[in-house]
Amino acid sequence: MEYAFNPNLIVNYIDFAPIYTSRVVLANDSVVAEKMRLSVLSALNNRWNSTVLNPKWDLNAGFLFNKPPRFKSKLRKGIPGSWHLFLQVIDNGPYPIDDEHFKPFQTFPLLETLDKAPYHLKIKAVIYDGSNEAVLFSNEMTVNLKRTKIPVGQVLIQKVPALTDSFLQAFDTAIQQFFAATETPSKTLTLDITPACLFLGVDKTLAKAQKLNFVSKNDSVIEQIQLKKEWVMLKNHTVQTGRKNNFESNLFNSSLTLLTGLETDKIREREYQTIFGFTDLKDSISYYCTIPFIESVREEKSREVSRDDNGHKSYTTYLNGNRTVTRVVDSKRTHFLVRDQDTIGSFRFISGNGSNFKNTIPQCWDGKKESTITDIPKSWFAMISNQNSYPNPYILEGEIYKTPFRIEKCLAGNQINIQINNQDIASLKIYNNLPVLGLLYVPIADEKVFSVVLMFSSLPFGSLN
Repeated sequence: MEYAFNPNLIVNYIDFAPIYTSRVVLANDSVVAEKMRLSVLSALNNRWNSTVLNPKWDLNAGFLFNKPPRFKSKLRKGIPGSWHLFLQVIDNGPYPIDDEHFKPFQTFPLLETLDKAPYHLKIKAVIYDGSNEAVLFSNEMTVNLKRTKIPVGQVLIQKVPALTDSFLQAFDTAIQQFFAATETPSKTLTLDITPACLFLGVDKTLAKAQKLNFVSKNDSVIEQIQLKKEWVMLKNHTVQTGRKNNFESNLFNSSLTLLTGLETDKIREREYQTIFGFTDLKDSISYYCTIPFIESVREEKSREVSRDDNGHKSYTTYLNGNRTVTRVVDSKRTHFLVRDQDTIGSFRFISGNGSNFKNTIPQCWDGKKESTITDIPKSWFAMISNQNSYPNPYILEGEIYKTPFRIEKCLAGNQINIQINNQDIASLKIYNNLPVLGLLYVPIADEKVFSVVLMFSSLPFGSLN
């Protein structure tokens, strides 16, 4: 039994070349795979009252340009008195399955557009009589797993097809119908699956707090319904302001690598500043701030040994392709928020989580019923951490209109917490780097301050991490 799956999703194109990210394939989990195996055995037993001897999944990620592996169904040598099952399940994620044609230049939708797209499976099977190699059963069926509507304000886990139990139930239904005793076997099937949503800290207080609903337009305009605020995030503008001289460090590192063979780094450090801003569309007033940072590029250097015709050794160094880029903002430096031409606030930018942050195990649910809350498997962690473009946590801390505020972005970029006057005021759920739902914990004491802090919190400061 083969489970052939496409492990990739496309997040972007550069010069028509796709940029991939990995997705969660539930069958890679041994517990899930075993339940799927039992579904196949149950379907076969229900149809023919038969037992398959020691069947196992062969997991195959051998897709080539979106074309799945060929279904190997040829019986080489039958065993008299036995039947021989050949089964292939193709899982192409949110992309339609074309197992007949090879299309290396075909383009596909980006991940961010696929929240409502169905997941595509295809099941193929042939059963032979080992005595005479006669075909006893043959069928192909296309299965579309359609996500039900994502509840308002919920954060979809984009790279997971569905809650595990919902996926298993759909697979069991599909495999039972595939092998069902009917005159005309099913060729297509559409089934509903329940999307997996992140269960965040704000969900625990959802019933006790006032909802703040957001509508995003064109990835830059945000409307807050209850407060009747609408603002547009202005495009960031980054300029280089200087560079640091790393000549001595690089000379020392090169010498060390040349003499000892130890790998060192070639370091380049440049100074930049980024202007962030937004415009309050209701009042036609713009706000902006400028944050300087240092970008450090480290390229790993190795030593290469060569010999001349006389056998004498010589050494050279080269960049081996390993490269890291980090950005650092001085957490002690004060930055200023400007309203048109007037300075209305000051703040510090601090990378990382706050001291009161608790690193809890992420959970998921259907977005509605607490009975569906489950811990997220460790194999999903990387998928959730990379769901937003800027997953790294940070804190903005300072004053606006002489009122203390604190903005904390946490939980892999999926949640923002807002404090004003040292009091928890609101939390926002973030999806695709934009707020989708907020919770207001207490009545707003100063709407002018809260409105500015709310709009300020939506800016993409995570690009500085």
